[in-house]
Amino acid sequence: MRPTPAEMREFPYDTTSSAFPDKKLLVCAAPRASSKRLARLLLGAGVGVPLEYFNDNSVQALTKRWQIKKQDYLSHIYAKRSANGVFASNIQFPQIQKWPRAHDFAALFEGATVIHLIRDNKLAQAASLATCMVTGRWGFEQATVTKNYSTWRLKLAARKAMQLIAEDEQLWQDWFTQRGIQPLVISTERVNQNDLTLINDIADLLGVSTDAASAQRMLDVDRGAYQGDLELKSRFQALIEELVARG
Repeated sequence: MRPTPAEMREFPYDTTSSAFPDKKLLVCAAPRASSKRLARLLLGAGVGVPLEYFNDNSVQALTKRWQIKKQDYLSHIYAKRSANGVFASNIQFPQIQKWPRAHDFAALFEGATVIHLIRDNKLAQAASLATCMVTGRWGFEQATVTKNYSTWRLKLAARKAMQLIAEDEQLWQDWFTQRGIQPLVISTERVNQNDLTLINDIADLLGVSTDAASAQRMLDVDRGAYQGDLELKSRFQALIEELVARG
């Protein structure tokens, strides 16, 4: 079965590792860029235990379960969430802005292999994000229930989603430039291909082996990108195309 983020915060995904991993893999992405799918495929291959570790839900769940404070969080996720010598994490930029200990991210990025995950089709990305913002549903584990929404509310969400995506990409670019980081840029579209070429390429880049059989099983059960409410996404797509045409 494909694990949900909530399941991945539980004890079965804890590991016993050295205090500091041999390799660090950081996937930097905006919302709706298929970072969770990439994480699942990496997990299946044995390349770390990737999760959005600085997402509020993860921080709250793991600090509570491990009975630790935030100042000890980074050392604990290194020790308890590394696999095959790799610590891997998805990161969204607002998580960096919100985290109270800036030096944790300085330490996290030091010596790390960094991926910048970018969705080429920005209109589809904005439509997907706006749909999630309006419905409050962000993943497979939540049932889709179509409701009627007013046009003004949809336009507001569409503008907000477009703004967030544009700002996010610029924030990441500035972050990388200021710190002399040259990320490996990978497209969402490549992540959603139905093969393991990308996962093998990332493993080769890190210099680690993969569990080919486990990786294939994960690929077989993974349902790809979250489709969400297709009818609502279609409405958003039309609205966003109209907004872009108007400039």
